Amino acid sequence: MTALTEEMFAIFDQPEFSFKKIKATRSPQEVDALKAQFKNVWNIWKTVNQAVAQQLPAGKFAKVHVESWTNGWNLRDHYWASYRLTALEDCNPCIGVMLDKKQLQVYLMFQHYKSEKRRGTPNKYNALLREVPKWAKTISMDHWYLWDKDEMEFTDHMPVAEYLSNPQRQKEFNKEAQKTSFLLGKFAFRGKNHVDRMEDYIVTVINELMPLYEKLEKAGL
Repeated sequence: MTALTEEMFAIFDQPEFSFKKIKATRSPQEVDALKAQFKNVWNIWKTVNQAVAQQLPAGKFAKVHVESWTNGWNLRDHYWASYRLTALEDCNPCIGVMLDKKQLQVYLMFQHYKSEKRRGTPNKYNALLREVPKWAKTISMDHWYLWDKDEMEFTDHMPVAEYLSNPQRQKEFNKEAQKTSFLLGKFAFRGKNHVDRMEDYIVTVINELMPLYEKLEKAGL
């Protein structure tokens, strides 16, 4: 099992991620060392997510997608992986797992990037918001958050507990989320939440999200 370490967060404490700009200010040896750091953490990240995929029910999930550590022109400012049910492999909703300089996140999402190539509309996905109050009774709400697609990555998102206890905030959030799509997930924050076993943490949260995610399959998305 793999611990979530300060080193894994710290590689993203970079002033610049563009290879062109990095090469303009660093020696070739420094650039190579930086690439090696990023690739080393990414290899850990990839191994963790492959191990998670092995722990999920055989045949229920499609092959996990682990995004590369570079897009060719830039280092990534976060690492990301996605999990899709086999029955929803060609659909936009998925469970995302992301590591950045602030937190490890596991969350349900509607993937807008290249969404025209997959099935499912934001409206059908957003209908899941009606299920959140009932679903939340099945989990401990500590470190669970709701946010909409247009919120910035490092914004402090709304706790699910606040969403449920404040009808006005709930109404406002639902209205705003309908314009884009909502995300719902659990966070482990850098320097605050210790994660000794990343694989177990990710599998547990995926399983907690499954009752919501599977409703999309039953709805025939």
